[in-house]
Amino acid sequence: MKSRGLVVGIAAVLTVAAAFFVFLYTNGVKHEAATGGALSTVIVSKQDIPANTALDPLIEQGVFSQLQVPTDAVVDGAITDPSQLRGLTTTAPILANEQIPASRLNTGQAPAGGSLGITEGNMGVSIELDTARGVEGHVSNGDNVVVFATFSPDTLIRKSDLKQLLSPAQIQKLIDLSQGGTVPVANSPVIKLGVPFTVTLVPSVRVLDVQNPVVDDTGKASSGNISLTLDLTPADATNVIFASENANIWVALLPPQDPHGYPSEGTFGPSFNTVVGGVK
Repeated sequence: MKSRGLVVGIAAVLTVAAAFFVFLYTNGVKHEAATGGALSTVIVSKQDIPANTALDPLIEQGVFSQLQVPTDAVVDGAITDPSQLRGLTTTAPILANEQIPASRLNTGQAPAGGSLGITEGNMGVSIELDTARGVEGHVSNGDNVVVFATFSPDTLIRKSDLKQLLSPAQIQKLIDLSQGGTVPVANSPVIKLGVPFTVTLVPSVRVLDVQNPVVDDTGKASSGNISLTLDLTPADATNVIFASENANIWVALLPPQDPHGYPSEGTFGPSFNTVVGGVK
């Protein structure tokens, strides 16, 4: 009987011990699962959200919820608290149940100068040039350029526009060189130029945006025009637009160390036919 009782006692002890080890194993597995793959909380949307959507109303509607994701899977700048969405607007679509990176959000207020960074009081004006007159595609955003305009001798131009383009001394020089070629048209404020002239329209202007032709394998720009958007004052914008319609525009790229350009006067001269002995 004593032997039987001893066996039963040993069996009971072994059962308790086994149960204890199972308990330890189970808790160890749970602990490993919890700590071996660390989780982080991110905020997701319960629905698709289009771009340009104000988020405050969606917060009030309870559209956003928390989601546990592996820490090493959290995207850069992920929103981790609904309060971070207050006062923001989406700049790109957000899909349901995806993490919301801060890069897809903004305050809903336009940045100073707009997307192009236009100087206060100025305006962005675009001009299109062929590659030769656009520095062969070497102009980049943020560069400073000089804008020139070359008018042909048969150009009709208003006196008021001429006063904007040239100084009084230059206007007088133009008339003297014209040798009678500058004539009024029906007593109007419009005159006809007698000689060609090139003038600096804008001594220096910052390039807000540029669309250059595609560069080939040799590093040279392929055929195609260049589009430049310039940060112009209203007065300069008027002159550039006028010249775009009535003259040939050229731009020259200024070096970084001289972004303000160089003073220069207009260049006047006789027509090509006069130089080669043709009819004036």
